[in-house]
Amino acid sequence: MREFFVDELPGISFELFGLIHFACLLILIGGLILIYINRHKISNLSSKTKKRIVIIMIVTWLLNRFIYMGSYLYYGIYIWRNDLPLHFCFITGYLFIYSLIFKKKEVFKIVYFFAFMGPFTATIWPNLTSSFDYFIFYEFFISHHFFVLCTFFIFYMHNIKIKKTDLYKSIVYANIVFLGAFIFNNIFNTNYIMSESLPEHVLMLYPFLRNINYPIVVLEITALIITLLAYIPVYLKNTENKHLHQEKNLL
Repeated sequence: MREFFVDELPGISFELFGLIHFACLLILIGGLILIYINRHKISNLSSKTKKRIVIIMIVTWLLNRFIYMGSYLYYGIYIWRNDLPLHFCFITGYLFIYSLIFKKKEVFKIVYFFAFMGPFTATIWPNLTSSFDYFIFYEFFISHHFFVLCTFFIFYMHNIKIKKTDLYKSIVYANIVFLGAFIFNNIFNTNYIMSESLPEHVLMLYPFLRNINYPIVVLEITALIITLLAYIPVYLKNTENKHLHQEKNLL
């Protein structure tokens, strides 16, 4: 059991852009497509069903985090310089849970873009060494792949109306979070949200990035591209709602 959580002797390897990685990405992209195709059915679910789905999402994410942190503490491998919940993906997850529990749609509008800036981007360049025989593989899948699907599902299920201003707000708030992490990193000599340096596995994959002394440049460009892509479903949804509104007025 210890080996499952600690992974001192890596077994079934996880290779970046290998078969398992592509399979996980396929599940994520396929899930997003299915959600979009069934968006109207999702929106028309009963209130009772929607509440149950929300509860399942909350419990799954929190239980996943509890086991993750609990196992690290239990086996004595918890290192505060690396394992505090100050990573962008974890911050996004807690904001997501907060928005669901307290029904804060304004917070969710920011979380929607955060989910793509952080967790979605991380699914493309995950920092994993082992797969099916390592708990962190499942933890990562739930806190990233499953989480992005949950966010996208809620977007349609609760018929969240997101505007361009929400996109701009998300970029501003993301930079505020980054600034907070930057200050924390400088005080405690840590590297949360990669403000000090990019992950080694990314630098090995793209050696030219070593010449960029400011990781914020890479992070900003990547986040901006992903955020604009995340806005496409929003734009399509707003356009669709506008056409439906016009048709109703004609009737």
